[in-house]
Amino acid sequence: MRKLVLIALLGLIAGCSNTNSQEHIRVSAAASMTDAVGALALKYNQITGHPVDTNFGASSTLARQIHDGAPASVYVSASREWVDFLKKREHLQGEPVVIARNRIVCVAQKDSSFEFKDFAALAADPPVIAIADQGVPAGDYTRQALTKAGVLEKLKPSLVGQSDVRAVVAAVQTGNAPVGFVYSSDAYNFEDSLRVLFVVPGDMHDPIEYYAALLKDAENPEAARGFFLYLQSEKAQDELSKMGFIEP
Repeated sequence: MRKLVLIALLGLIAGCSNTNSQEHIRVSAAASMTDAVGALALKYNQITGHPVDTNFGASSTLARQIHDGAPASVYVSASREWVDFLKKREHLQGEPVVIARNRIVCVAQKDSSFEFKDFAALAADPPVIAIADQGVPAGDYTRQALTKAGVLEKLKPSLVGQSDVRAVVAAVQTGNAPVGFVYSSDAYNFEDSLRVLFVVPGDMHDPIEYYAALLKDAENPEAARGFFLYLQSEKAQDELSKMGFIEP
């Protein structure tokens, strides 16, 4: 599969000399993909000359923005639900593709004295806990796990909702919330300021899969398709792995 992707990608790159290299690609991607997609966008621009404009936020917010007419060429979601939301409304060009997977982890500040090892320990003496809002994939995955662990109701008074997973990171970094639930890739990218207390078992929530989707209303369709293919390439997969994501 990756060989076919590479062949198609090389064909598009080879054709760049015959197209306007200043054709912009607009990418709306999940907040947890900020560093990864930002780096891949820069590399793709260096390869092809196509500028890549990025917009990061909660997958749910971005999907609604696209449906409401916000310009976008490629959508990267941390949840199949919001890809299906756009698919049902006929915004997609072709089928979405899984480009990465992830895990949920509980984190605290690097120098924190907290030593919670699991949900039971956290529920026994809960501090303020930052969590992405309901409807935001990171928040939904975490609530699924809290429900399965039987501690959601007990922890509800301690949960403080955040707009997206990067807002959770910021809340823990600043001390506004001593503990938070983020993706393992976030913990990896902010290892200088965050410490993982425990990893949430993957069987306690739906699989965390990142989907890339090509959008029908892409301003520059061929350039957009090139970036869509690039996200599936071995080079891009290697970069995602280096940033803490799990290969599909």
